Amino acid sequence: MTSQANDIKEQIEIDRIDILYKRSKAASLALLAVSTIYTILLTKQIAWKWLLIWYLILLFVLCGRWFTYRKYFSPYRQNRSLFFWLNIFRAGVFSAGITIGSLNLFFFIEESLSFQLVSIIFPYGIAVGAVTMLLDRVAFSLYACTLLTPIIYQLAMAGEGLFSGTGALTIILGIFLLKFSIKYNESFLANTTLTYEKIALLKDLKEERNKLNNRLGQILNDSTTEIYVANADSLMCLQVNQGAVDNLGYSKDEFKNISLLDIFTDEDELSLREILTPLYKGSLEPVKYVGLNRRQDGSTFSIKASLQLSTADDPPIIVANVQDITEQLKWEDKLIYQANYDQLTSIFNRHYIQSYILSVLTRAKRHKKKVALLFLDLDNFKDINDSLGHDFGDEVLRKTADRISSHLRKNDIVARTGGDEFTVFLEDLKENSHAEIVARKLIKNFKKPFIINGQDIYTTLSIGISIYPDDADTHDQLMQCADMAMYRAKEDGRNTFHFFSQEMRRFSEDQMRISNQLRDALSRDEFSLVYQPKVDIRQNRIVGAEALLRWNNDVVGAISPNVFIPLAENLGLIHELGVWVLDKACQEASTWKDLGRADLSVAVNISPQQFRAGSLAKDVQRALTSSGLPCEQLELEITESLLMQDSDAPLQLLKDLSNRGIKIALDDFGTGYSSLSYVRRFPLQVLKIDRSFIYNLETDKNNKTLVDAIIAMAHSLGLGIVAEGVENESQIEYLREREVDIIQGFFFSPPVPAEKFRMLVQDDEFVTKAYCKVATPA
Repeated sequence: MTSQANDIKEQIEIDRIDILYKRSKAASLALLAVSTIYTILLTKQIAWKWLLIWYLILLFVLCGRWFTYRKYFSPYRQNRSLFFWLNIFRAGVFSAGITIGSLNLFFFIEESLSFQLVSIIFPYGIAVGAVTMLLDRVAFSLYACTLLTPIIYQLAMAGEGLFSGTGALTIILGIFLLKFSIKYNESFLANTTLTYEKIALLKDLKEERNKLNNRLGQILNDSTTEIYVANADSLMCLQVNQGAVDNLGYSKDEFKNISLLDIFTDEDELSLREILTPLYKGSLEPVKYVGLNRRQDGSTFSIKASLQLSTADDPPIIVANVQDITEQLKWEDKLIYQANYDQLTSIFNRHYIQSYILSVLTRAKRHKKKVALLFLDLDNFKDINDSLGHDFGDEVLRKTADRISSHLRKNDIVARTGGDEFTVFLEDLKENSHAEIVARKLIKNFKKPFIINGQDIYTTLSIGISIYPDDADTHDQLMQCADMAMYRAKEDGRNTFHFFSQEMRRFSEDQMRISNQLRDALSRDEFSLVYQPKVDIRQNRIVGAEALLRWNNDVVGAISPNVFIPLAENLGLIHELGVWVLDKACQEASTWKDLGRADLSVAVNISPQQFRAGSLAKDVQRALTSSGLPCEQLELEITESLLMQDSDAPLQLLKDLSNRGIKIALDDFGTGYSSLSYVRRFPLQVLKIDRSFIYNLETDKNNKTLVDAIIAMAHSLGLGIVAEGVENESQIEYLREREVDIIQGFFFSPPVPAEKFRMLVQDDEFVTKAYCKVATPA
């Protein structure tokens, strides 16, 4: 409940008690008069001395009520609460009711019917009169009960039907009077509340009106907005606010000789009247005007005005509310610039290109011209940012934008559409070869270094080109085609360009189809593991196997791991796949002890993304625990890219795994960028020589040199060596001479299903048969 509502409620309670006490004076006098007459009548039937005693008691009660009345309206009243005075009033009413009611209890005349009638009417009349006098349901209830109960008692004791019926009617009358009293009280409270609420509302409205008048006056004089009141016929100013004086430089007296035409400088009387025409025709909506205001010194500034006509004044007036929008226009221009231009390079951005290309393609379609879209990406820009800092990187981007722009025609458009990505539109293209000329010119020009803070910074471009309408006819499709062509340029070694071809589209569509099937391949149980034996050529026996993932789908068929593994990494599926491979490989390896070969180990490839997921240690432990495979029989193969990460988290995790007895092997060694320092830093037990170095090992001197260096380094670090991709006996002999004992390759066996691998393990002549197969002519 609000404070105002509480105040009204309290005031109503005060008023109600005031009325009770004010009415008690008249009520007491009336009661004294009626009781005196009734007492005199009773002296004819009852001894006067008993009536005198009753009468004296009545006078005492009425004097008590008179005393409380005087006290209530005296300063003493403030010392007591309203609740106290209400209870005192109720006590007085109660005592008066008992006194009057006792007449019928002690002085009821049974012999005279006329006196019995008077005895009934007397309390009835008093009770009826009290209904509207007593604005308190408790007080009225006490009064009515004490008045009517004795007569009801006497009528009931008479025993006759007429008297009993009268008594019942008296009860009904009492209930009716009580209900009427309640309704009357409620009506009084509602009406009084409404009255006070109206008073409060009028007071609030008056205060708000005063505030509004003060506020409007303050606004008119303090606001920087210009307000003009002008004669609607002559357009001469009648009144202006302080904002108009300050902004235009005229005094208020000078404004009396100035018309709106002197202020709205770019309008003559005819055009201004035309603007005001809707107002003259009775429109209640203000008219808007945007133009220039002229100051006293002759300078102008941009404004936005709202003009209204008031015909209630004599003469009719025009009220013009004028706002200086100079800063607003500057901000709008700035926002437009920010929305359409790249803040770093000051060339167009992606937002502008998306709207611009629509008009470009519309023109090209109308004039049957071609448009080339060149999608440019800076090669190795991340290395510049990481090594030299973002300030250097930002300067490279600025100089890149300048260099690209300097080699384009005036009507060609260049935009920065990504971090290190730029888009060029070549309009009015006559031949596709013209786009090739621009691309070659750009690539050639980027062979020159950028000179930043005295340093030569080299970077190159990879460019993808798509042509409208040859390749696509919408902006999005052109961008997709150019993007595919750019990535083909990246794949071809960077620093080159590629036109889009339908073969690229087919490749992209194939990738999309494969990706769509790959998402649910695990839940459809489409993956399987094959195992390629690792053979110890000193002991001529299998010592383990590498678990390799295979995928066969009903829609896309059997897909090479070289295709679906990168897709799984891009789709975020590699962690889930890696967990599945770990579990399956460990379960299979745990069965090899049943073949009498508890020493066989299984190697599982681990993706760098599995390290970043943060749950590799738990995944490995779960796989080992659920399968029962000893830690010593699990080998995890990692790639060189993991060694190159800045974070120490992979190093610590590998140390933890190694300390538990799990072997760590570096796969495809020599194909990446890892150095001896990286190899020494990580807890490696095995180096795997990549198959690309084993291929043509007998004839390629460079491969021999690299293989010899890897073997020497591994031996010096005490690391085991596994040679992958071995396919002939001469390669085996070369490796044997250099003490490489573990061989993996098609010479012994391709990757085979688990059942086949178990058969190979149990075949004691497996290695011998491999040699014999080569020696025996087909």
